[in-house]
Parts: sequence; C-alpha cells; structure tokens
Amino acid sequence: MKSKRDIVLLVALLITVVLLLLLNVGFVGADIPFSDVLSILGGESSVENPSWTYIVEHRLLRSVVAISAGGALAIAGLILQVFFRNPLAGPGVLGISSGASLGVAAVIMGGFAQQGTDHANMTVMAGIAGACGALFILLFISRYVKNQLTLLVVGLMLGYFVSALVNIMFLSADQAETREYVLWGLGSFADVKRTEILTFVILMCSGLLTSMFMSKGLNALVLGSDYAKSLGINTKLLRVGIIIVTSVLAAGVTVYCGPISFIGIAVPQLIRLISKSSNHVWIIPLCFLGGGFLGIASDVIVRFSDNSLPLNTVTALIGAPIIIWTIIKMNKSFAGI
Repeated sequence: MKSKRDIVLLVALLITVVLLLLLNVGFVGADIPFSDVLSILGGESSVENPSWTYIVEHRLLRSVVAISAGGALAIAGLILQVFFRNPLAGPGVLGISSGASLGVAAVIMGGFAQQGTDHANMTVMAGIAGACGALFILLFISRYVKNQLTLLVVGLMLGYFVSALVNIMFLSADQAETREYVLWGLGSFADVKRTEILTFVILMCSGLLTSMFMSKGLNALVLGSDYAKSLGINTKLLRVGIIIVTSVLAAGVTVYCGPISFIGIAVPQLIRLISKSSNHVWIIPLCFLGGGFLGIASDVIVRFSDNSLPLNTVTALIGAPIIIWTIIKMNKSFAGI
C-alpha cells in the first residue's frame, strides 16, 4: 500500500512540476504567444522563430535551474536530517551554506573577480571547499555534543562566525565587489549562464544518483549507527559519502544561485508527512521532485512580481511556516531537555 501511495505521489509531483515549468516558460514574463513556446519546445530552430533565444536561454534554462537547485537542496536536507537524526537539520541551519558563502566571498571580495573565465571555476571550488570545511567542523563537534538541539545551536553559531568573517571582507572590499556579493546574496535562478547550465545540472543529478546508492544505508541509519553496523553497513564510508554529497549539493546551489533558504528543511518534512514512508528509495526521488516543485513555484512568484521580490523572500514565506509547524510538533520532545 505504501509503495502504491508513493508511486501516486511521485507521478502527481512530476506532473505538477512539468505544469509549473510550462507556466514559467509559456505564461510568465514577456508577451510571447504560447503557440510559439510550444513550437520552440518542440524543436523549432532559432532561425525560424525570433523568440527562440529568449524562451530557451532565459525562460527554459532558468526553470531547469530552479527545479535542479530546489531538488538538490531538498536531498541535502533529507540526508542531513537522517544523519543527525533531527528534523530541523539542513544546509542553512547547520552552517554548510554559510561555509559555501565564505568561499564565494573569498573569491568575489578577495581580489579574484577580475580573473576572467577562471573566476567561475574558482568560485565553485572555493564554495565546495567552504561547505566541506563547515561540515567537517560540525561532525568533529558532534563527537562531543550528543544533544540534538545543542548541535543545532552550534551549527547556528558556526554560521554567525562565518558571517562575521564575511563582514570583515565586506568592509575591506571595493564598491563593485560588495555590490556583486550583495546581489548574489539575494538569490536567483537566473544567474546561471548557458555555458554553465550543463555543469550545474550534472552536478545536481550526480548528487541525486549518489544519494540513491546510499538509500539502504540511510534506511538503517534512521534506527541508529549501531543498528546500521549490525546490518553490515560501512558507517565510516557512509559518513564520508554524506559529507561529500551534501557539501557538493549545498555548495553547488549556493555558488550558482546564492544562499537559498528553507527549502532544505521544509521539503523533507512535507514529504514525510504526505508519504508516511520510511524507505529512502522512495523518499529521495520524492524529495527531489518536492524540492523542484518548491523551487520553480518560488521562481514563478518572483517572475509574477516582475522580479521585484528577492528569491529568498519567497522561499522564506513558504518554508518558514512549515518549519514553525515542525518546531511545535517537536515541542514535547524538547520539553525535557
């Protein structure tokens, strides 16, 4: 019965994401006939239709980025929640996104922004290094701090510490660098260039596939590390895999799209509530589609506002109530702490 429920939910989410993609491509933004959109999506060349460049390079690529980024953040949040056994764990709360932001800030405001084509690759590598560093620090501290709520507070403090370092760089940077960093910090799915889109999608999809391979280990890890070991799961290897996957996914989205908040925490909660499944073979793809839904839905709202609303404002309006609901639900668990 649960598998049937998951299949129905998977198909429903897939259809909804496709419909939102068509809405984002065909109806939001410039006044282009929907017949032109359909013909272009059907393979009509740029020579035959002057709208081709705008639809494909702006609308379609932006929608693909929104779906991929939202799905990646949801998977990263799901894995971290299982690993730390805490439904409030996520790339933003645990300081991983802040670590990636530090790497980006070091490139943008550290004098490397004028390095031409190497700038993009350097930003990606610095973002991933920052995310990995933040997660390694948190994992080290977790060996001495067993309380879940305390570990979340440590993650938040780590984020504040990183923000302080970024502020120091901000004060010493010139106006052009600070403006670039501020605009990046608002978040946007429209800043991924056509030449970067393939790399971005491959990075996100590789995280999805790798997490699917870890689904058996995640199923066992839900019941604790000792139980996972009793089933023959190599917990050390699983730990390394979790570090790499979550860091690459969170850093990839943060570098290319800015620090997108709330999706990584809110979506896994909704998926578990609706699916009621404990099998990560189903939960992982459901989270990817759920994150993709929230990502592209947020982008539709941003574009309906004529890009006057920052992306992070929209994700906060949607995600914050879900997280508040989660905290209320966990209230009894925290009462005795």
